Amino acid sequence: MNFEYDSFSENNALIKKETRTTVLISLSMVFSVIVYALISKFISGSEEISPVKIAPDTFTNIFNAFNIAAIFLVVVVLAVRKTIYYSPKIIKDDFTLLQILKKWRVIDIILIAVGESISILGLVISLLGMPFGRTFHFFLTSILVILIIMPMNWKVRDKLRILNHQRDMNVRF
Repeated sequence: MNFEYDSFSENNALIKKETRTTVLISLSMVFSVIVYALISKFISGSEEISPVKIAPDTFTNIFNAFNIAAIFLVVVVLAVRKTIYYSPKIIKDDFTLLQILKKWRVIDIILIAVGESISILGLVISLLGMPFGRTFHFFLTSILVILIIMPMNWKVRDKLRILNHQRDMNVRF
């Protein structure tokens, strides 16, 4: 890998600069998940909000399907992030630190959006009439996934160290 920034402090400044946008997006997604949870809490149990009347067995099947979809999304996000960050197909050997950080920003934003979609499943099932106590886990899981993906400075440096170690580069992060 060909890094144009050699000093530790310059690398840290670049990491902070390039991850700031993604961190702000992550925090706004966490805020939106909290808003979805509040909406869900306020509408739970309200008969007049849910215009759709669904048979109890069908409703249970929908709820179970949403739970399976949420589990699938969590597994995909957590599995993909460990492989895609270091993939030679995405991160080429001749990339600079700036190019790596920009690629990772795109990946992070996509994964964070998938993490937020878990809370949308909870909101939808709440709108259909499920009580908040049975949908709370959708919102909590969504926040946790977003926080796991959020590119904090120390996490980015650790990912760069792993990439450095995998590719036998000699760059100090």
